[in-house]
Amino acid sequence: MAIPTLSVWAADANGSDSNATSPPATQDALENAITWLNTYFGGEIFGITIAQFVLAFVAILVGIIFKRILVNYIERKIESFVEKTEAKWDDLLFEAIVKPLNAFIMIAALHVAVFFLVVSLEKFPVEFIGKSFTVCLGIAIIWLVYRLAEVLATYIDELLSLKDDGLRGQFMPMIRKALRIFVVIVGILTVLATIGVNITGLAALMSVGALAFSMGSKDSVANLVGTFNILSDRPYKVGDWITVGGDIDGDVEEIGFRSTKIRMFDKTLMTVPNGTLAAATIKNWSEMPKRRIKMTIGLTYDTTPDQMRKALKAIEEILATDEGVDQDYKLVQFTDFGASSLDVFLYYFSKTTVWKEYLDVRERVNLKIMERMAEIGVETAFPTQTMHLKGDSLKTLKELG
Repeated sequence: MAIPTLSVWAADANGSDSNATSPPATQDALENAITWLNTYFGGEIFGITIAQFVLAFVAILVGIIFKRILVNYIERKIESFVEKTEAKWDDLLFEAIVKPLNAFIMIAALHVAVFFLVVSLEKFPVEFIGKSFTVCLGIAIIWLVYRLAEVLATYIDELLSLKDDGLRGQFMPMIRKALRIFVVIVGILTVLATIGVNITGLAALMSVGALAFSMGSKDSVANLVGTFNILSDRPYKVGDWITVGGDIDGDVEEIGFRSTKIRMFDKTLMTVPNGTLAAATIKNWSEMPKRRIKMTIGLTYDTTPDQMRKALKAIEEILATDEGVDQDYKLVQFTDFGASSLDVFLYYFSKTTVWKEYLDVRERVNLKIMERMAEIGVETAFPTQTMHLKGDSLKTLKELG
C-alpha cells in the first residue's frame, strides 16, 4: 500500500492536487519504519497499527520536549535583554510570546500525530489535516500578534512620553484597540485566503457595509473627529480634573475612540461623547499652577481704627509666614463699611492645587486669624440691626415694656 507522506499534506494545504505522491525515498522510509515497528508491536486497533500509535505518541512527546527547550531558551534571551533596559514594554514581551508559541508547537505536534494515525486509512481525506493545520496555525499567529499589540502600544506610549511626559498613557487605549481590530480583520482574511476561500467578494461586502455605516452614523464620525481634536489640542488628559457645563465635574479616566470616561466625585462613571466635549467649554482645574483663595472677613463696628490697623498687619504677617501660601501675590485690605460689619478683603493663593492640601492651608490660615483677632480684642461680625427710637415712640415702647 502506498502511504501518503507530509509532502502530500503540504501540497494539499496549498491547494494542489491531493493525489500527488511523495518522493519514493521518503515514502519508502516511512513504510520501512512502520514495517519495522510492526515486527515489534503487532496488531491493529480500528485499522490503525500499534506502530502508528507509537509514532503518534513520540510526535507529541517530541513536541512537549521541544516546547520546553525553546521556551527556556527564549526566556533566557529576553531576560538578558530586559536587564539592560528600564523600559516597560520589553517586560511584557515574554508574556506575550510564550503562550502562542506553546500553542503553535503543540498544534504542529498534534497534527503530525494525527497524520501518523490516519496515514494507512485509505478513505480518510488526508488533505483535511493540511487545511486544519493551516487554520490552527493562522489562529495561533493572530493570537500572537494580538498579544504583541499590547507590547507595541506600550512601546509607542513610552516613545511619545520621552518628548512630553504629559502624553504618557494618553494614546494607549486608542492604539491598543486600533491594532487589535486591524490584526483580527487582516488575520481572518489571510487565513481564509490561504485555505482557498475567495475573499474578494467578502472584502467588497465589508467595504459597502462600512460605507453604509458611515453614512448612517454621523454622530459616530463626529465623535471620532472630536477624539482627534481632543488628542491634538489636549484640553485635558487622563488624570485631569475637569468641569464641563454644570453637570460634569470629575477626573478623566480614559480617552477612547468614541467617548471619554470621567469619574465623578460621587464615584459614578460618566461616559461623555467626544463630539460633545470637543464642542463644549472645558475648565481644567489640574492646569492651575496654584489655587486661589478669596474671602471677606467682617469685623464689628466696635472695632477702633487702631485695632483695624493691628488686625490688617496681623493678617499680613500670617500670610507671609505660612508655608502653604504662595508669596507672589496677596492682598489684605479694609474695603467697605458693610451693612453690619467692617469688611476686610483677603486675596491670596495656595502653593498646592490638590484639593485636600488646599483646604488644609485655608483652614490653618483661618485658625491663625481667629487667634490673632482674639489677642487684639476685635470680634467678627454677624448680620445685626440696631433700632433707634426718639420722643413719643420711645415713651410708648417703655410703657409696653
